[in-house]
Formats: sequence, structure tokens, C-alpha cells
Amino acid sequence: MNRIFLALSLLLGIGFTVAYWKMGGFKAATVTQETLAQPYFVAGQYYEGPADDEAFGELTRRAYELRRTGQVRGDFGNIFYNSPEDTRTAAKVFVGLVVADTTQKLPQNYKYRVFPAGQRVLHARIDAGYMVAPDKLYGGIKDYAKERKITLQDVYLERFPEKGEPEVLAVLK
Repeated sequence: MNRIFLALSLLLGIGFTVAYWKMGGFKAATVTQETLAQPYFVAGQYYEGPADDEAFGELTRRAYELRRTGQVRGDFGNIFYNSPEDTRTAAKVFVGLVVADTTQKLPQNYKYRVFPAGQRVLHARIDAGYMVAPDKLYGGIKDYAKERKITLQDVYLERFPEKGEPEVLAVLK
């Protein structure tokens, strides 16, 4: 009986390790220091409160639904106005979709915000799935900034395209 549980545990462990590897869990983020040449436009709604609040989850689900149905064309994305570590208690975030321009007619309660060109940023990218990408991206930015003694402004743009690499841009002070 113990051998069966041991074999089953071993198989499950191998299965989870393979799944994590396939999602890109063993990859590191690529981080570069850049000046944004073009602005990013985000269509969405502002939220302030705990990240685990149902209202925040509802805004996220709405953005995914608007993208899925084609009502707004773009990639899921957010602009955070505070440190990712602070979002557990008090997220300040504009939730929505990163869009190509500001010409789309937006649904009720949606507005445009601009992540302006000309800002100096740390730009992190990773070839990984949505489940593991955020921790890898923010960890890469934090490590890069610490190694080079760079101060961040605690303003971040996240973009999670359907196809292509997820990315996070962190504004420098």
C-alpha cells in the first residue's frame, strides 16, 4: 500500500514538474533599461482596494470578456500605481486592455489612460504562461533594479497578449 502511494506521489510530482516547465516556470525574465519611444494606451476602469476583493476580480473578468467578445480589441493589461508588494493590502490599478490607439468606442464606464512615451523604464519580458509570468517578471525587475541600484517610481504597466510574450514596464525615478 505504501509503495502505491509512493509511486503515485512520484508520478504526480513528475507531472507537476513537467507542467511547470511547459508553462515556462524555469525560465528567467529578460530585463532591459529603455526610454519608451511610443505610448501605450489602456482602455479600462480604475480600482482602489484589496487585490483579493471581488470587485477587482470582476473588473478583470469584464476586461477578459470584452476582449473575448471583440467589443474592445487589445491585450489584457493593467497600470499599477503602487508597488506589487503593496497590492495585497491596497491595490491602486487601472484594469483593462492595452489597445493600439484611442479610436475604439468604449463600453459604459470604460475610459482611456495613457502610459506616456519618453519615460525611462525597466522592460521585462518572458516566454511563459500567464500563471507563472507575473512573479517572474516582477522578480526580474526587482533583481535588476537592486543589482544596478536603480530606484523605481512604483508605476507599472502589465501586458498579457494572447500570443507573444507577457511584459511589465516599470517607471524609473
